[in-house]
Amino acid sequence: MASYQARIRAHQAKIEAELARPSPRWELIRYWEKEIAAYQGRAARLLRRMGKE
Repeated sequence: MASYQARIRAHQAKIEAELARPSPRWELIRYWEKEIAAYQGRAARLLRRMGKE
C-alpha cells in the first residue's frame, strides 16, 4: 500500500514540475495521470481484498 502511495506522490510531483515548464509536455502529463488512476485502482482492490474498505 505504501508503495502505491509513494508512486502516486512521485507522479503528482512530476506533473507539477511539468506544468511549471513554459511549454508543458501534455502527453507525459496524460500518461502520469493514467498511471495514478491505475495505482489508485490497485490500492483500492488491495484494500478490498484485505477487508479494509
